[in-house]
Amino acid sequence: MLTILFHRAGQDVRGELLERMGRSGAARRLLLVPEQYSHDTERALCAVLGNAGASRCEVLSFTRLWARVADVAGGGAAPALDAGGRVLLLYRAMRQVEQMLTSYKAASRKPAFLTGLLASIDECRSYAVTPEALAGAGEALGGPQGEKLRDIGLIYAAYETLAAQGRADPRSRLDRLAQALRDTGWAKGKEIWVWGFTDFTPQEGEVLGQLMAQAPVTAALTCDPGDPSDIFDPARRTAAYLARLAQREGVAVERHTVLRPLERSDSLVHLEEQLFAQAPQSWPGEGGVVRLSAPDPRREVEQAAAEILRLAREEGYRFRDIAVCARDFAPYEGLVDSVFRQYGVPVFLSTMTDVLQKPVLALVTAALAAAAGGYPYEEVFRYLKTDLAGISRAERDELENYVLTWDLKGSAWTRKKPWDMHPEGYGLDFSQEDTALVERLDGIRRRVASPLEKLRKNPDHTGRGHALALYQFLEDIDLPRRLVERSAALEERGELKTAAEYRQLWDILAGALEQCALLLADMELELEEFSRLFSLALSQYDVGAIPVSLDQVAAGDAPRMAGRTVKALFLLGADSLSIPSCAAAPGVLTDLDREALAGLELQLAPRQGDKLQRELTIAYETCALPTRRLYVSYARSDGAGGDRAPSFLYQRLGAIFPDCPEVRAGEGCRLAAPGPALELAGEREDVYQALSALPGWGERAQRIRQAAHWSRGRLSPAGVKALYGGTVPMSATRLDLYQSCHFSHFMRFGLEAKPRQRAKFRPSDYGTFIHAVLEEVLGQGLSLSGGAKALADDPVLRHTLTVQAVDQYEAEALSGMEEETARFRYTFQRMKQTAQTVVDSVCEELAVSDFTPAYLELGFGRGQSMPPLEVEKGVRLRLTGFVDRVDNWVKDGKRYLRVVDYKTGRKSFDFSDVADGRGLQMLLYLFALRREGQTLFGPEELVPAGVLYVPARSPIINGERAMTDADIASARQRELRRKGLVLDQEEVLAAMEHTDGGYRYLPISAVGRGKDDYLVSLEQLDQLDDYLDRVLEGAAEQLSLGNIDADPYWHDKEKNACRYCDYAAACHFEEGCGDKVRRRKALSAGEFWELLKEKEGEEHGH
Repeated sequence: MLTILFHRAGQDVRGELLERMGRSGAARRLLLVPEQYSHDTERALCAVLGNAGASRCEVLSFTRLWARVADVAGGGAAPALDAGGRVLLLYRAMRQVEQMLTSYKAASRKPAFLTGLLASIDECRSYAVTPEALAGAGEALGGPQGEKLRDIGLIYAAYETLAAQGRADPRSRLDRLAQALRDTGWAKGKEIWVWGFTDFTPQEGEVLGQLMAQAPVTAALTCDPGDPSDIFDPARRTAAYLARLAQREGVAVERHTVLRPLERSDSLVHLEEQLFAQAPQSWPGEGGVVRLSAPDPRREVEQAAAEILRLAREEGYRFRDIAVCARDFAPYEGLVDSVFRQYGVPVFLSTMTDVLQKPVLALVTAALAAAAGGYPYEEVFRYLKTDLAGISRAERDELENYVLTWDLKGSAWTRKKPWDMHPEGYGLDFSQEDTALVERLDGIRRRVASPLEKLRKNPDHTGRGHALALYQFLEDIDLPRRLVERSAALEERGELKTAAEYRQLWDILAGALEQCALLLADMELELEEFSRLFSLALSQYDVGAIPVSLDQVAAGDAPRMAGRTVKALFLLGADSLSIPSCAAAPGVLTDLDREALAGLELQLAPRQGDKLQRELTIAYETCALPTRRLYVSYARSDGAGGDRAPSFLYQRLGAIFPDCPEVRAGEGCRLAAPGPALELAGEREDVYQALSALPGWGERAQRIRQAAHWSRGRLSPAGVKALYGGTVPMSATRLDLYQSCHFSHFMRFGLEAKPRQRAKFRPSDYGTFIHAVLEEVLGQGLSLSGGAKALADDPVLRHTLTVQAVDQYEAEALSGMEEETARFRYTFQRMKQTAQTVVDSVCEELAVSDFTPAYLELGFGRGQSMPPLEVEKGVRLRLTGFVDRVDNWVKDGKRYLRVVDYKTGRKSFDFSDVADGRGLQMLLYLFALRREGQTLFGPEELVPAGVLYVPARSPIINGERAMTDADIASARQRELRRKGLVLDQEEVLAAMEHTDGGYRYLPISAVGRGKDDYLVSLEQLDQLDDYLDRVLEGAAEQLSLGNIDADPYWHDKEKNACRYCDYAAACHFEEGCGDKVRRRKALSAGEFWELLKEKEGEEHGH
């Protein structure tokens, strides 16, 4: 006898079936349910029937039913493939038939293709479509579609053959179950109830047919025979299918309707009746339905958490009375986990996690990828960051810095020669600390690479060989012991779930290795292929958990919630993209393929139209789950800038309950719990007072309140001394940084934080190279009889000296080019050409000037040719550094000095920079030479003649088709014109550059013109000298006061201190919240000198 019980959603059908089981006279009574409902249904069984009644009843899924039957029929102990093993076996099957494939010949060697193919094979098996039938359909259809189906049939057949020879595929379990029932008559004398299913595959149908032939079967389906709504069409088709099975087995069929409504609010009863009615009637007044919209998914989840707390506090709900779901819960899983924890809402996520993100399996997949892929940075450090590889975090961080600096990969990890590159990049001298660090890092490198190299060099390239080598690798890094220790530590901390997860992951890993050895056996695979295949196999496993507490909110996908009865349900993500879900079925078969097969009477999974009806059924059943409250919400944006619209379900609920206004989530939800409310304590006095009254929260609220009004603070005098010392060493570059932004200076020189940078020729390194070449070439020129001018007259000598200087730099600073990349060698070759261009320009200028180089790389500081510049105001600043070149010219007992700086970038003299206390280096050195230079130059009066910034780069011009060679040469010369300030005295200008007309090198236009911005008088230079003294005193004073404000200068969006700042990630600059920019405008020369007069007047009080 087959009895079909029809019922609408919202009926206590499970309770009805359990009571009927209790009244049955059968010796054994079975309730067959979907796997995900088994745990809750067993609890309900004990609650309804008690221990005595439950002893004769049992709740089974199809999987557990097979185990019961196999105990009698045998075969239950036979080895079976697990999820990863199925992928491995399918790969072996593909390799067997790859020469016969046409459509999938190229894909047959790609492990990632396996998951889709396996899903399609499972679909075929579930619907009793054999490999022969599939291949035959391919032959009948022909063309590309026919070739595709034929290929799938070939692979499917090979897979079935291999499974029959060894471990059985668990998906064939239902076929064996049906046969075992037929052979043993196991179900005779029993009575069977079926609940929780919407439809059945042909495989499941065969099992049900055998059960019907041997025992009374009662099946409950969510369907109202008198309601023509589409939502019941799937159940109607299922009822007809069951009736056909019964007719085949010669079993009578009865149909009844169950009316056993759950105790529910009237408004929710009305909702169930009207949700999909053809002309739905509205509910008068407010009901148990609440619609929520939020600006983004996080606020949507926060609103749900806040409302759950309100239900628990004010209406007496238990957390277990509440469920949270979404049609696709995956995008919400992380949010629900973190937000509910912050709000103090206990939650059980009935979802499976991505096992490849777990440290144990991440270690394995990363190690394989590192060994197989040439030690790429990403994989090596994914392996090391699991903290299971045997090196400490401090060692790992130091190693990572070094590897990133030098972009180390491939043979750099395995070479016999020790690592010998400087930890901070090219061209730097090794200190004792640097040498010790590199030696230590080389030792760590060898510890890391040794087991990986053993894995990489494994000579046995079979599947079994790779599996054994991988297991030996895990032993070599002592992973089993580390896992035992970590699990024990987790248990001591009370993290029982995570500890159990670690043990579960080791079992998964060991099982996957065993199946690799058995299933891939002697198949030849390269390590890279094995790595991808094994990672794919591991990804098929799930790590689940059972609830650790009875009083928790249940959360998961909406279809998995269908068997629950809850008082309140929160349906998240009710936007038009999610409800209805239109995701394609997994696998390589499309709806067009299914339609073509259906035309050949080979029925597969439902097509898109049938799925839409199923989606409506899911929406209907989900809305009917709660007995008191239904909350439906959506986010108006996806959190990444994309807009979302409400779903048809959300809008229909608004039509049925017009008097229930839509709630728009706001910040008020954060007041539901101390954790999220803490964020508002700095802004709202009422929140601060409320938290202060709570035990354990007052101190935290006080800190948040203080932080809301904090600037970045000040260093104490003791802090200044501890970080910078009693005398602060200050280079010109450091002074520029301090004047650009005090916080950036604090990060760089106070905390000594350094950004990770690859070892490459950065602008500063290029500058070092050009400076070294110019110093060497001009130094050689000074020793010639004609001095540096002799170089201008001898291009061959100039070229020879330049080549020698470049070669010397390459050998000393770069340790040769043997291990450099082709890209680096090309870049350096271009730099050589630039060096020659710069040398030519400098020498040609000296040839037309009476000023001659007196000193190259003149040092200021202790032990240098010139003493340091010092100023004291609160702290002592000691300015040290080097001048690229000092030129001099003697006239009438006066020695005129000009300071020359080689600029490899485009930055040059800028009046607004000087006004802001930046770019002072050359001016400071010029004035220091005037005051202290007699020791170098003798008793003559020293007169500052100016500062020049020489472009030390290849000129780049914007060319046009019509430009002649002369035009190009002229444009190149303009790019090489110097910048800076020069003394406005005719004889000085004539000595600086001999010219018959316009100047080629000096930053002025024509002889005798006195209105150029870059011409200055001695009076103006004296004025500038005084101003620079005040700038240094101001910097010293601010340092002594501990100023670490984030106060970057800001000229415009292109020119500001933040644009290329290394510390943006630590700064989080926010103007108006304790931070401010120092806005600066461009200054003309006239505006600059007027500004200096104003500042001088302020200094003297008028």
